[in-house]
Amino acid sequence: MSAIRFTTKLKSALGVSLLLACLTVMGGSFRTDTAHQTGTVAATQSLPGVVALALDAASSPVVFSHAIVARDALGFPVGVRRSGKHVQDKLQNLEYDEVDELDASWRPISMTQIDGSGHLRVAVRLDESPRPATRIARDPALGIAQRGAISAGLTVAGTAQVDADGATDGWTVRWSRTQNGIDVRGDETRVQVRPDGHIQSLARVEHELASEPTQRIKADRAKEIVARQSDSWFAATGSGYTIEKMDVQWVGPNGAFDATKPIDPQPVYRLAWVANVKPSGDASKYLWMVTLYVDAGDGSILGGDFVE
Repeated sequence: MSAIRFTTKLKSALGVSLLLACLTVMGGSFRTDTAHQTGTVAATQSLPGVVALALDAASSPVVFSHAIVARDALGFPVGVRRSGKHVQDKLQNLEYDEVDELDASWRPISMTQIDGSGHLRVAVRLDESPRPATRIARDPALGIAQRGAISAGLTVAGTAQVDADGATDGWTVRWSRTQNGIDVRGDETRVQVRPDGHIQSLARVEHELASEPTQRIKADRAKEIVARQSDSWFAATGSGYTIEKMDVQWVGPNGAFDATKPIDPQPVYRLAWVANVKPSGDASKYLWMVTLYVDAGDGSILGGDFVE
């Protein structure tokens, strides 16, 4: 089993993005300095692998305009002043503009992040969420989330997944992303609705997609490739396996099974056959599931994932 490089790095890209966005605003690395233009605040930040340049409304009016539109579309509170910065995050291979609404004590009460195309990627309100005696119902919460996302300039299509949020007593609404009817693995738009019916946060994960292959290998050929790779892992140890599911998805190539490649997904996603392989025998004692990505064009292994 040495061919498989184990890792505990089984994190949601969306959850990481939203968490880091919140920490950027609330963490101790955040500092504000009074600016002398248009009543804004110049913000600086010092995190490993992150470079931030201060922005103000006079020099970057489009950025601030987009942020204000998103703020109002989501019903976020209006601050006494606002700060801005352009962020280059080398750790996550991200670049975006951030605008924060500040109260009279210079504390952030909401934040929006805008990507290079002018689209909203993350927005969070930071004021305390009330807990009314009666929580808003599921369908009204879905309507609020959908109207907010559309008003903020995002496209949400298909059937939404709506889940009760036990931590906040509100609702989480998700729309998975598809391209030409094919799921983009992990990409989604997520809106959290407070129990009083106000939007708490919005986050969008959307990766660049490579061109589709001119010819796609058939399912039988992809299954042969998965079986050959699985044989090399399990047969020598006397373990077995079952290929439980295979379908075509857009995926982020990674080095989960190749120590010469980075473990983190590459930024440009490719079309692949995705197979879930269920080990049996001794291997099942420490591996619950292996997911394998097979390039839909040339049949090469693009990586995958595993759950211990």
